[in-house]
Amino acid sequence: CLTGGDGDRIHLAWTLPGAGADGGRVSYVRYAGKTRWLRLTLLSQESSVLAEDRPWQFDTVWAEHVDGKVNGQYAVTTQGARIYGVHYTPARGGRATAFHEDISAMTGSGCHWD
Repeated sequence: CLTGGDGDRIHLAWTLPGAGADGGRVSYVRYAGKTRWLRLTLLSQESSVLAEDRPWQFDTVWAEHVDGKVNGQYAVTTQGARIYGVHYTPARGGRATAFHEDISAMTGSGCHWD
């Protein structure tokens, strides 16, 4: 569950990539209030060890697809089970939107925002 934008008013759920036939190169996001999941494809991934006793850090870039066209990109930084930063940049230019992990929105059945 992620929250961001002006005044933390934008919420989205992110499905972590699985180990399916796509090799972990496909994921999905859904914005709060919407029913449609948007398909993401992995564009790049880099990993680094920040400290010997810590999990690796992964920096990934994902393309967001809407109606068969790339609509934007998500740059994501994770370490272990934590998401440390997400930045969405629209394909048509414009300002990037920063998101942060919203642990308080996580429920057993997905993300929930008041």
